[in-house]
Amino acid sequence: MKESLEFLKKFPKDCNGLFIVYELYTFDNLFRLLLKNDFNHEEALFFILCNCSLSAYVFQERIHNMGYEKLSVEDALPADFAVCKARLIYDLMSMKE
Repeated sequence: MKESLEFLKKFPKDCNGLFIVYELYTFDNLFRLLLKNDFNHEEALFFILCNCSLSAYVFQERIHNMGYEKLSVEDALPADFAVCKARLIYDLMSMKE
């Protein structure tokens, strides 16, 4: 793993070791961070397809409909902030009543 991708060590993973990307906010942040770390749009997409557990909604809205092509590095959150938000969203989604 590149040194610049160290933030991924803190990113939530599922039981298969894939990064959890179940909603659009997390997808967008992760994609932008990959762009910020010198991935182009195609490389970032391949990274996500190979290393992430995606929901059908994320797959349809960002991958199938090619919404990822509109994402830009200028809107990237700081890596630690994006990881914290991804973990918070995952924890909220995992809460049981």
